[in-house]
Amino acid sequence: MDPSDEIPTLVTVDPTRPGQEQANIHTRWHPDIPCVATIPLSTPFKVQCLDFSGTQITNTDDADDILHLNHDSDHHLSGPFAVPSSKPGDVLEIEVVDLVPFAEGSGSRWGYCVTAQGLGSLDPDPEEGEGETKVTKSIWDFHDDGSTSSRHVPHVKFRGRPHPGILGTAPSHSLLAEWNRRESDLELSTQKGAGVSLPEASGAYVGQELEEGLRRKIYEEGARTAPGRENGGNIDIGPTTIGSKVYLPVYIPGASLSVGDLHFCQSDGEPTTAIEMAGILTLRVNVVPNGVELLGLRRGAGPMFTTSPKVHIYRDFVCFTGLSVAPDGRQSDQSGVLAYRSAAFQAMKHLQSFGYTREQAYILLAAAPIESRVVATANKPNFVISVGIPTEIFDFDISIKARLEGVRGVQQGEAGLAEVSREV
Repeated sequence: MDPSDEIPTLVTVDPTRPGQEQANIHTRWHPDIPCVATIPLSTPFKVQCLDFSGTQITNTDDADDILHLNHDSDHHLSGPFAVPSSKPGDVLEIEVVDLVPFAEGSGSRWGYCVTAQGLGSLDPDPEEGEGETKVTKSIWDFHDDGSTSSRHVPHVKFRGRPHPGILGTAPSHSLLAEWNRRESDLELSTQKGAGVSLPEASGAYVGQELEEGLRRKIYEEGARTAPGRENGGNIDIGPTTIGSKVYLPVYIPGASLSVGDLHFCQSDGEPTTAIEMAGILTLRVNVVPNGVELLGLRRGAGPMFTTSPKVHIYRDFVCFTGLSVAPDGRQSDQSGVLAYRSAAFQAMKHLQSFGYTREQAYILLAAAPIESRVVATANKPNFVISVGIPTEIFDFDISIKARLEGVRGVQQGEAGLAEVSREV
């Protein structure tokens, strides 16, 4: 190959060093974060990315690192990158060309999925009497055939659908102020708060050299990366894998595109973390002039995307449906989250009937290629949501027939999840 044909790498990282010791990494959204490189339009380029935690989570058989995770540090993103000729009102067309783990010997050909009370959307209801979600961690090894398996979740192996959880452009100053206002209003409007992550200097990080006043401003004003917003951000869309395209609005001159939060695989619904990973992302970017108007991207809407023909398709599923009804029989008015939880709890109970623990079932519903669908929204007062488990990823029969026959695929004493050690 002619050296001039090699794909350039715009950011390099060390997946074994703390993220907040590395250049070209940031953990907040702010228009004043300076760009670290300029994207070559219409041609592929590579970006190395840390896992979302910035290497706080390690490949061990205990979950002590989860217990001590600094959640205020948010996602460790690579960038931002200037996009030539882009201006407010334009749209970036971002093609996901490739996404791979670091090379063998890097110590990073693995990912993780975790559970903890309050982290995800499937903590037990008090009526269930199951206590709180345990702090656990599962390590997933990446195989050469594109599949993954875990020593902490036995009898399961599946093909990944690697994708960036975060592709995002910088907000304008006015949009940033609007985010902070509306999220603060929501936090204040609820008695116990809405779980909103408001601006917080603790945990904020920008790896570039900055004048101290500017650094303080970014840390105090910068929007947290946890929720997805109009700029894209933490949208966590599993189908945006290799071969897909994502369309993001531009809010400031040059766009300031940032990327990160790589996933090896993620379910539809992602009730806790996906299989989080560090790796190398290859993208191709084009600018759609006046794309916001042409595509009708309105304030409050997320990005558009196209799916990929390269995704591995599973065809046999056991499916569960949920309604907008709480476990105690209380009817809600078209709650989609309640309907999803109802379907997901049934799916977890199904997996538990074969010998998996509640947390192992929880992790499978987040990490595996689960298919969740919005079945119906017009039949008030209920939403109908379905959750489908692919049967082919297990090395034993998880069919309804097998459950009725009392099949137990996971035997007592088999490998379990990494939990917090007694010394902590």
